[in-house]
Amino acid sequence: MAGFSGLLLGVFVYWHKVTISAAESDADQIEEHLWESGALSVTLTDPLDAPIYEPGPGETPLWAAVDICGLYEQDQDITAIVARFESEGLNVSQVETMAERVWEREWLTQFEPMPFGPRLWIVPTEYEVPSAAEVALRLDPGLAFGTGTHATTALILEWLDRQTWRQQSVLDYGAGSGVLGIAALLLGAGSCRAVDTDPQAITATNENAALNKVEQQIVATLPEAFEPAKYDVVLANILAAPLVTLAQSLMDCLAQDGMLVLSGIMSSQQVMVEQAYEGRVRFVDQFERDGWVCLVAKRC
Repeated sequence: MAGFSGLLLGVFVYWHKVTISAAESDADQIEEHLWESGALSVTLTDPLDAPIYEPGPGETPLWAAVDICGLYEQDQDITAIVARFESEGLNVSQVETMAERVWEREWLTQFEPMPFGPRLWIVPTEYEVPSAAEVALRLDPGLAFGTGTHATTALILEWLDRQTWRQQSVLDYGAGSGVLGIAALLLGAGSCRAVDTDPQAITATNENAALNKVEQQIVATLPEAFEPAKYDVVLANILAAPLVTLAQSLMDCLAQDGMLVLSGIMSSQQVMVEQAYEGRVRFVDQFERDGWVCLVAKRC
């Protein structure tokens, strides 16, 4: 590490990153240690790549085990800081030296233009629209979940791409970044109401709608401001339990000849969700990917 640091000194700014592996129950105490030791930032990550999907309002769930990372300026004595942590019995699992980068652009290494059927592409603003993209949805990752990369979202995007759109009305319940509703509008839907419990999702949806020039066709609201109406297409990309709980509410919003599209369902939960809608709809199609199921239904 010292040799690498010497190469950078005087040429680049660099940072020390210290990672401590711990149980979730110790996370708060260790985070406090990092702040007290002079860390500029502290982040908590999942060492086992087990994502947490859509926590409830007011919840901040953590994994059973966490990696707690502190970032330090180059002139701090990182050797002494690490020695102090180890003397306190903390498990320092990694110490890195990193050259300064444009961090807000780091996601570009993971997120590139992606097709979702023969017409629809999601294209980050840093990229040119591919010639193959008949419909390009401009989207950059932000505070709210939803870039199309997860199977639950991708399955609905591909379904949207296959439909014939004639100015239908759309309800996007659990909108996240607004990607599904915006995609429907770009493909030919007439209007969209986007609903989400997270105020950040409302902000993200409005910003993404403006970016794609459909802001006049979409209204984003929190559930308490949502007044049920009838929609030609009802999209709900949440999780199985809320899909069951919201069954009556979603049915109240489905037009007589409307289409209901449910996603966020693990394969093992499919029967449970279908039973919640039994007698209200007939399921006409389903799609599966990576253990997730998307169900398409029409009113009985």
